[in-house]
Amino acid sequence: MHGFIPSRWTAVFTAALLYLGLPGAASAEEAVEALPEAHIALILPSKAKAIAGPSEAVWHGAQAAELRLGDELTPKLRLYPTTERDEDALLAYQQALKNGAVGVIGPLTRGGIAKLVEFGSPEVPVLALNSLDGLGQRNNLYGLGLSIEAEVRQVVRLMRTEGVRKPLVIESDGALTKRMREAFNAEWTRNGDALPMELKFADAKDGLAKLKTSVDALAPDAIFLAADQKKARLIRPYLGADRPVYATSQVWSGKFGRVSVLNNDLAGVRFVDMPWLLDPYQHDIASFKRNDKPLSPDLERLYALGLDAYRLSLMLLVAAPGASIELEGVSGTLRLGEDGQFQRDLLRGDIGGQPRTPKPEPEPLPAADPAGLTVTTQPVS
Repeated sequence: MHGFIPSRWTAVFTAALLYLGLPGAASAEEAVEALPEAHIALILPSKAKAIAGPSEAVWHGAQAAELRLGDELTPKLRLYPTTERDEDALLAYQQALKNGAVGVIGPLTRGGIAKLVEFGSPEVPVLALNSLDGLGQRNNLYGLGLSIEAEVRQVVRLMRTEGVRKPLVIESDGALTKRMREAFNAEWTRNGDALPMELKFADAKDGLAKLKTSVDALAPDAIFLAADQKKARLIRPYLGADRPVYATSQVWSGKFGRVSVLNNDLAGVRFVDMPWLLDPYQHDIASFKRNDKPLSPDLERLYALGLDAYRLSLMLLVAAPGASIELEGVSGTLRLGEDGQFQRDLLRGDIGGQPRTPKPEPEPLPAADPAGLTVTTQPVS
C-alpha cells in the first residue's frame, strides 16, 4: 500500500511549499515534478568520533520510518553529516535550504541548536533533537529529546500515583545522577512539599553496610535510585523487600524476564521507558523495521527517536501555525507544548517483567507426509 499516494498529499505538499516561500508550482501536477528537489534534511554530527554511534542510530531510525511511511510524493530524507563543531550545524542548515529542504530534523546537540537560532527563527520547520530549555521560543523551532530530567519527573508522578508520601533519594557519584537527584527534588517540591530525604552512596568497603543501616533508620515508604545500572546492582540487595524501589530506565538491561543476571539483581525495580522497548510486539510498533544489528538500550532509544522525528517532521510540514500536534509514537505519546517542546509520556515497567503485548506465536510449519512431501488441504467445493 506504500506505493499508492493519496491525492491529498499532492495538494498538501504543494500548499506547504507555497507557504514556506520555496520554489513551487502553479498546479498539483507541476508540484509532483518539483518535489524530487524538495527534501527533509537530517543534520547529525556523524563525523564526530565521540557521537558517531548515536548519530548513526538516529539516522537508521529515521530511515526505518521513511521506509514504512514514505512514498514518491513525500519529500525524501537526506543526511547532512557534520563534525562536532557547532558552526557546522549552522552551515549544514544553510546548505540544506539552498538544496531545497522543506523541513529539518536536528541538530542533535544543544550547542548546534543554539548556533542555529542565533540568527532568529528558522525559515522552515526545524525539529531539534534535544531540549530547547534556555533558548527562547522561536517560530518554526520545535524540540524532541530524551531528557533524563523529563523522565525523572514522570517517575515522581508515578510514585505519587502509587501512594508514595515519604521518599528517599539514594544518589551515586556522577554528573548524570546529580541531574537525576536535582530533577527529582524539583518535581517533588513543585507543589510545596518538603524536600525528600537523601543519602549519598559512598563506594567504599563498608559503604553498603552503612547504607542499609541509614535506610532502616530513615524508614522511607519508597526509594528512588539516582544511579546507573552498575551502581544500582550493588545497592539494590541492601534495600530489602518491604518498600518499593524506583529508578530511571538507565538501570534496565532492555531484556524481559529473569533470564539476565542483571534483571535478577534488580528484579522488581519500577521505572518508565518508551514503548519501543517496553511494548515491542504491539502491532503498530512491530510494523517498523528494527536495526539490522542489535543495539544497546541507549542506542535503541536513539533509533526510536529518529523514527518518531521523521514522523513528526511530516506532521509539522503540513500543520497550520499554532495547531495542536499529538502522536502515539514509538518513543512515547508525544504532545506539542506551548514552548515548542514535544513532551513524551512513557510506559511503566518492572525489571524482570514481561512485554505489555505478548510475543506472537510462530506460524506452524506445514505438515509433511511420511514420504517427505508437504501435505496441503483444498477447500471442499
